Amino acid sequence: MAEFHADVTIRRAREEVFAYLVDPSSQTVWNSGLVEFSADWTGEPGVGDRARGTVKVAGRRIDWETETTEVAPPERVVYRSVRAPFGFELSWTLTDRGDETEVRHDGRTESLGSFFGKLADPLVALMYQRDMNSNLANLKAILEES
Repeated sequence: MAEFHADVTIRRAREEVFAYLVDPSSQTVWNSGLVEFSADWTGEPGVGDRARGTVKVAGRRIDWETETTEVAPPERVVYRSVRAPFGFELSWTLTDRGDETEVRHDGRTESLGSFFGKLADPLVALMYQRDMNSNLANLKAILEES
């Protein structure tokens, strides 16, 4: 199993960060690898809501669909894949830190299923970790500038 973790602290209220984080129209703005995104919700997702998208990883386009499995605004949201070349789960946990919000992003996959090739999968996992860190830095910059 591959696991990924990244966190950032943003100088904004947790409610504002959560609202932006789950807003379908913001997804391709702060998530650099995401080239397409659509969702069943317009505000906040509900349990069972689906999202679809295409992400570019290591030069390959990966189409996926997720289902929301947990929502506790403005603290947590969890998505799991229902259609993808490999199974994955992504979670976002937001914690108040005074007038700032700590955002933790966790991801896990049972395996990449040699989708990129047995030798390439560990390298792709490292690339994804780097992308997660970069995307959280983007999220922070956008929210702290507005």
